[in-house]
Amino acid sequence: MPHRHAPHALWAFALSIILLMPTSVLAQGVPTLDATTQTARAGYYQLRWGLEEADGAIYRLEESRATDFQEARVLYEGADRATVISGRGDGTFHYRVQATLADDSRSDWSPPLTVEVRHHALHQALTLFGVGAVVFLATIALIVTGRRIR
Repeated sequence: MPHRHAPHALWAFALSIILLMPTSVLAQGVPTLDATTQTARAGYYQLRWGLEEADGAIYRLEESRATDFQEARVLYEGADRATVISGRGDGTFHYRVQATLADDSRSDWSPPLTVEVRHHALHQALTLFGVGAVVFLATIALIVTGRRIR
């Protein structure tokens, strides 16, 4: 009956190849990408990214309105690993990041990250502004008149 398992020497050879690979080959995974929120109500949010054991990597962050990134624009290219996004109108924005390693090899793109921007309604913002103005004016009036509340 033939032996169907690979000889031990073959397994040892395969393991030694893996262990002797340059670290840049093993470290070339996919960068992580996350956001402080998936729904931005205040109009700003932070994106963070990185690739483990990829010191000195240069990252390329892209933004797109479409999920296929056909009309993507580069938001950032450099060694930083976070940025704050602000000034976006209501809508859905997709992000992805890619790392260029010290040996000029490139990682795969990160899985796309989606953030929806939905600002607070105008009437809600004006109501909160009005309440704040009343509290501010009442505080000023108390300071100017010097009265104590008992």
